[in-house]
Amino acid sequence: MMAEIVERRRLGKENDLSRILKSTRQYYSAFSDQYAKFYDAWLSGEGHFSDPEYKMGYDRVSTILTGLVDDGQLIIDIGCGVGTWSILMAKRRASVVCLDHSVEALSTLRRRSKKANADYKTSCIIGDGLHIPFKDGIFNGSTLNWVLAHIPTEKNRKFVEGIRRVLKGNAWLMISDSFWREQEGGKEQFQIRKTDKGTFEVYKYYYTPEELQHRLESTLGKVEHVETTPYEMLCVARKSQEKQGPRNTPTP
Repeated sequence: MMAEIVERRRLGKENDLSRILKSTRQYYSAFSDQYAKFYDAWLSGEGHFSDPEYKMGYDRVSTILTGLVDDGQLIIDIGCGVGTWSILMAKRRASVVCLDHSVEALSTLRRRSKKANADYKTSCIIGDGLHIPFKDGIFNGSTLNWVLAHIPTEKNRKFVEGIRRVLKGNAWLMISDSFWREQEGGKEQFQIRKTDKGTFEVYKYYYTPEELQHRLESTLGKVEHVETTPYEMLCVARKSQEKQGPRNTPTP
């Protein structure tokens, strides 16, 4: 059974953000097996994905990634979860580093990758996207699929700059995530999600396309593509050779 969002609350100074972020991590660890089933449903067009508008966003991620990934590239999938997109890129003959904080999610990824005959192209690393444990300038590309919205606004610049550090010059970054559509609870919120494994608080920040583009242009480089589907936002950017600096227009 997928999680049910029973309440959305606007994040305020009175809320314990560190507790909420810890609960967010616990949620994705506890629920990794259900997310594997969720992505299997995408492949079969069942469940949530029987709605063409819902399925559209995931189909577009697949199409865009397929166009970006080349044979022999070294790619880091940050917040890879159960590995659906890591496996897709590995099948395109890229070597994929799968980075996630969750042992449970990575264990699920390993099983799914082996079943898909892609395990020889995927390497699982336990780590934190805010402290990427690799040398500068080694990756040809990076993905952030349904990850950025869980990074607190006070840390999002550091987060993107950390990704920039490990990318080669002109390397690409692909982002997919939900976006601001006047959701109940406000742009920065935490959701109470009820599951058969307990109730969790999950942090979310909903970017607008303009906010995301500005954030990437001020920290990474050129934004080549931004689009929205009924439920998702997709973006492709490339690392510039020059070090990016703050822009005049403030962003969260």
